[in-house]
Amino acid sequence: MSESSAIDARRWVSRLSAVLEWSAVDKSALGALVFLSFTTLYWLLNIYLLTHPNVAPYVDRDFLPSGFRVQTVLLFSWIVFIVACLVVRRRQPHTQVLVYTLMALCTVEVLYGSYIFGFVTSPFFGVATLASIATGYVWFPRRPMTITAIAICGGAAVLVVAEALGLIPAAPLFSHVPLRDGVLAPSYLITLGGVVLIMVLLLVLWVGFVVSEFHERGARLAEANDIISRYVASQLAAQIHSGDYGVIDHRERRKLTLFFSDIEGFAETADLAEPEDLAAVLNEYLVEMTEIGKRYEATIDKFVGDAIMIFFGAPEATTDHDHALRAVQMALEMQERMEFLGAKWQREGFERPFRIRIGINTGHAHIGNFGSSERLDYTAIGRHVNLAARLQGQCAPGKVLISHSSWVLIQDEVACASKGAIEVKGFHQAIKVYEVDHLLAATEATPAR
Repeated sequence: MSESSAIDARRWVSRLSAVLEWSAVDKSALGALVFLSFTTLYWLLNIYLLTHPNVAPYVDRDFLPSGFRVQTVLLFSWIVFIVACLVVRRRQPHTQVLVYTLMALCTVEVLYGSYIFGFVTSPFFGVATLASIATGYVWFPRRPMTITAIAICGGAAVLVVAEALGLIPAAPLFSHVPLRDGVLAPSYLITLGGVVLIMVLLLVLWVGFVVSEFHERGARLAEANDIISRYVASQLAAQIHSGDYGVIDHRERRKLTLFFSDIEGFAETADLAEPEDLAAVLNEYLVEMTEIGKRYEATIDKFVGDAIMIFFGAPEATTDHDHALRAVQMALEMQERMEFLGAKWQREGFERPFRIRIGINTGHAHIGNFGSSERLDYTAIGRHVNLAARLQGQCAPGKVLISHSSWVLIQDEVACASKGAIEVKGFHQAIKVYEVDHLLAATEATPAR
């Protein structure tokens, strides 16, 4: 087998094993193929019984011709249905018309098979119904399956009552019970009973396959959610996973504490370092800063090279004071950790010292999803976001610079030094700024809720 053939074979195996990912038409075709196999089995058995009158004396010979005609109609109905699926699968792969048609045929098949074998005296009805409905609820939308379940159960109830009232015969396939002197007739085991047993085993295996595929899909979905969580803020991912989509369906104006940081002279360092070494250092830096941010339950917005944007107050919020205090505590811990990392990287051969600059501002911003219908970014925009970025640019390396609006909120817990007022692009008046020194005794931020 050529390499391309082996690749194609693996693709087909992978596709066959991922039934839940198939289109509605492909699932309908597979379901019809399963029922076609059972119908064909009974159709052939019917022919055998018609041509061998001495076999299975307990079978009602007067019923066999009409039963054969019904089985023939069902057989060709399934074939026509599968052909219809093959015709429309490329043009309308998700049409629900064939799904409802499949459900109608399944209802007729299950009720008819249960009727001729006996609703109460044969396991056909219970096994076929449970297998069909369980598969359907895993594969198809809830509405057609609920209609089908009601139709099968309701039809069975009507037929059982009709049998009890003598309006129709019970288990018309049999003229009498396949027993002789209290012993089950051997011919029953190798004909009708054997077919029923094979069908029960196949349906049990089929349900097991569907359920295992469902669990495997859940495992794949959990893995995908874990990967997605690395690309969006953890708080946002948690709300999406819980089914709370309101946070992504609208934009709002909210008061946030905004954080920006970058590494001083990172571009110059990049020019002097090998790309592989630089990538390793950058990843280590971002991992360490992310872990610190997560401890303070910050919403990590994005990484742009060595720059980090973080905010507090969305999608989960507590108080303005708590947001600002956690932001400053986080910044100080990042600076402390950065001293250790910088010394480590210098020992590893980087000549330029690594120092970060941090700017923090509190103010109103528009928060929500921005972008196109195919690519969205949950972020904050507005003049106060720009101010936090400008403060980071004005900050001395290794320091934390905050605006007056943030300082007002945390002045009783954090020692800061006034740095006067600075001119900031986009603001008509000078902005008072403060350089964070250290936390005062017994300062502790309130955990986010």
